[in-house]
Amino acid sequence: MKQITLKIPVVISGPGLHKGRKNTLTIKPAKAGCGIIIRNCGVEYKLAPELVHDTNRGTTIRYKNSTIHTVEHLVSALRGLSIDNVILEIDGDEPPAVDGSSFPYVKAVKKAGLITLQKEKEVIKINEPVMLEDNDSYMAILPNKGFKVTYFADFSKYQVPPSDVSVDITPVSYEKSVSKARTFGFKSEIGWLLKAGLIKGASLDNAILMDNGKPVQGSLRYKDELTRHKILDIIGDFGMLGANFDMHIIAVKTGHKNNVEMARRIEKIV
Repeated sequence: MKQITLKIPVVISGPGLHKGRKNTLTIKPAKAGCGIIIRNCGVEYKLAPELVHDTNRGTTIRYKNSTIHTVEHLVSALRGLSIDNVILEIDGDEPPAVDGSSFPYVKAVKKAGLITLQKEKEVIKINEPVMLEDNDSYMAILPNKGFKVTYFADFSKYQVPPSDVSVDITPVSYEKSVSKARTFGFKSEIGWLLKAGLIKGASLDNAILMDNGKPVQGSLRYKDELTRHKILDIIGDFGMLGANFDMHIIAVKTGHKNNVEMARRIEKIV
């Protein structure tokens, strides 16, 4: 299969989820083999797991004087649609949160249109299982033809029943079964998240606030939306590897820290 980029640039503006400042993101076409290139604060660099600086309730990257928070939703949209090469120009410190999912990015990119390049896609294949254990969180990467993600969630301490979701990731299944899942939080967490300098741009328009096992406002887009958002995050965090995957990721109660650690391990062995 051949690599893909955009036909024309896409511009999206809005406040970031955690830092709350209004930023403008421009997604531009790029030539074959570039990967995901970021232009920010006067520097240009290629996205990679080694640039991750922090994983507290989101994935933050840092390169020289450029720090960008919550990159995972944007990267998830690009990689979920199997886009290989783009230039991301961000005039601030965080991509717009839009509605808390990656779906607005998916719609914007599809509206701009995609073109096929002449270079073959890069594919990371796993020949032997890779395992990660972190207290009660677990992740296994298994050999597989194509890309599949299975997630087991347990938010029962917040009155949300445990659930599991498994998706064979293609552009069609990603848009339908993953992209609309919004970021979420629990009412009991709000105080410490604000003290930590996070969720400054969060609202009921760009996140699900859960209380006593139910959304404070509106309804869920999927009955297991929280679990599906975890899959969205995994695709975004692994997407920093800049390739397509032949692997099955099985995750149990993992977060950004585990995703990034495993992505770094994969990078070293392929």
